[in-house]
Amino acid sequence: RLGRVTLIAGKNGIGKTTVLEAVLVYACAGDPNYLSPILLGRNEKSGEVTSENAPIPEWKSLFHGRNPASIKIGERDAPLIIANHDLSTADIVEIMQATQFNTLTGFPSVIPPALRITHGPIAYIAPLLPYRGEHFTVYPVRWHDNKESERCLAMRDRGAILIPSGADLRGIYALWDKVSENGYEKRVFDAVRIVDDEIEDIQVIGDTQSGGRRAMVKLISADGRVPLNSRGEGAVRMFQIATSLANSKGSFLLIDEASNLLHYTVQRDFWRMVLQTAQANNVQVLATTHSADCIRGFAEAANENKDVEGVLYRLSRKGGPLRAVEYDEHELAIIAEQELEVR
Repeated sequence: RLGRVTLIAGKNGIGKTTVLEAVLVYACAGDPNYLSPILLGRNEKSGEVTSENAPIPEWKSLFHGRNPASIKIGERDAPLIIANHDLSTADIVEIMQATQFNTLTGFPSVIPPALRITHGPIAYIAPLLPYRGEHFTVYPVRWHDNKESERCLAMRDRGAILIPSGADLRGIYALWDKVSENGYEKRVFDAVRIVDDEIEDIQVIGDTQSGGRRAMVKLISADGRVPLNSRGEGAVRMFQIATSLANSKGSFLLIDEASNLLHYTVQRDFWRMVLQTAQANNVQVLATTHSADCIRGFAEAANENKDVEGVLYRLSRKGGPLRAVEYDEHELAIIAEQELEVR
């Protein structure tokens, strides 16, 4: 059972980030192009590389310890299933015909790995095929009618945003452009001021062709503008989260180690902003932490905003299977009042 905003606590290595990745994969309907960066981010590589020395993900790592080699995510009646699939020669011939890709390098000398993605009536094979003679790519071949294909694409396009644990603005500037188009700049600005009240406004300048883009801020106490990065990683982290939250309307926002780089004194205000914005924009937020200050700030903000459901889970394992212990809003109020340790 998840809330509008769900915080997942637990020790390092317990599986908090894996929960976020599972939700990301589910929200994107098992699109293998979302699986690849997860595997490569964990250094799960096949040992092969493309002609440009780009690594190829090791799909077998998805199924470590699982027999048969498959993963199920979501509803019990119609889960998303990702399974290993051994391509036959007939499969490859059909795939090459179905793609109608004249630049395919021809019949492969080695049978490539493949996944079978199933979600209710949706089913397709996703082989790792070379094309244009140089790259490797995941090229899903959908074996169903157009109506099902449209549904599959609609599910994938709903998508989700996963924010990593560090202050990283790669990919954020494209989201900022959408924030500007929708008039949400003030929401982002107000969020960043939770961390740094010296900031008067924010602008993003430059373009990718001229050496990259930068977030520049105007300070109340100084003329001109300075890079946002010069104000510290806390301000960058808040800009990263607030911009992503403004772009997640009707979808999911996943925040890994949400309290990273944010001072303990701003935790309650940070979570108040997340709870209120998530409710206003119909966003479901899942975040992780191992910080007691983060949990306390979340509990206090959830107790203040009773119209927004906040739920805390603690993941633990003591010599047995993984357990998820739930703390509802009533228990969060007790945690906030008595400053209980629940990590």
